[in-house]
Amino acid sequence: MLSVVICTYNRAALLDKVLGSLCKQTLPAHDFEVVIINDGSVDNTEVVATSHAAKLPLRYVYQRNAGLASAKNHGLFACRGDVVLFLDDDDIATEALLEEHVKTHAEFPAEHFAVLGYTALSPDISEDPLMHFVTEVGCFLFSYPSLKHGDALDYTYFWGGRSSCKRSLLLDFGVFNPVFRFGAEDIELGYRLSRLGLQVIYNKNAVSYTIRKIDFDAFCHRLERQGASSYVCSRLHPAPEIQQWAGTADSEQSWTMIGGHFEAIIRSARHLDSMANLKLATGLGLDEETRGLLYRAYWAAFKACKVKGIVEKKESLNKMEAFIGQEKTAGSVQG
Repeated sequence: MLSVVICTYNRAALLDKVLGSLCKQTLPAHDFEVVIINDGSVDNTEVVATSHAAKLPLRYVYQRNAGLASAKNHGLFACRGDVVLFLDDDDIATEALLEEHVKTHAEFPAEHFAVLGYTALSPDISEDPLMHFVTEVGCFLFSYPSLKHGDALDYTYFWGGRSSCKRSLLLDFGVFNPVFRFGAEDIELGYRLSRLGLQVIYNKNAVSYTIRKIDFDAFCHRLERQGASSYVCSRLHPAPEIQQWAGTADSEQSWTMIGGHFEAIIRSARHLDSMANLKLATGLGLDEETRGLLYRAYWAAFKACKVKGIVEKKESLNKMEAFIGQEKTAGSVQG
């Protein structure tokens, strides 16, 4: 009935916890399978996966490292369920997660309906100021505050790692574009499927908990990569709605204003982030003024990182296209 596809790369310790949570599902084990795609890990991912094989209907597949979109496609072709749920390798499933996805698909059986579950922060990282900001304030990671249970949403909510859909929809009408190694692969596919009427139903009771704390520098790097992927998506689909989602329209103008101050913006935010964590580590809370300054610094830094990723990817592709053009010209002259 349901296939849970988990794509993973060098996160064996986290994967072990995720698989442990899937052993406790209210959905009977004969109604689901777990397909693990190891995207070229060099840690003990295989050992962790096989250690759960006796407790779960599990299959393990290894591929050379090719990125998230490729791994998701591999999982899609390897699985056998009518519904496929893409679950992140750092998200713990609550006991009813799989059952809730199945129930919503039963309520909306038409092929074009997908389901979005709710991902919260695990208790041990929920008080972290950065993680709280990126999920509940700036919504750089998730964007749940404005959603209501049962909402019918568009393709921009076809979020990887917490969404499920009918497998036949993807097999018949489109899979993930492997050009996306990280970021935008889910929205880009969702946009293509939206032409077929894709709707995403939000089920707040399909709950998972993210257990991986992301530090400031790692999140900056993440947003640069997302910016690059967003630009690629905007090149593939020139529609105004994709340009708006990708944030590419004013990127060069924005970079002209902030590029010369980028390092200072990052240093300032990093310093405030360190001070905030030091206060919390010593038992001191964050007053409203400090929290406000910190959030403004986060906002400036993360926006700048995404713009940087967009602009650098644009420059890189422009150089590549110019080189290819020169090669073609040279070849024509020689011919």
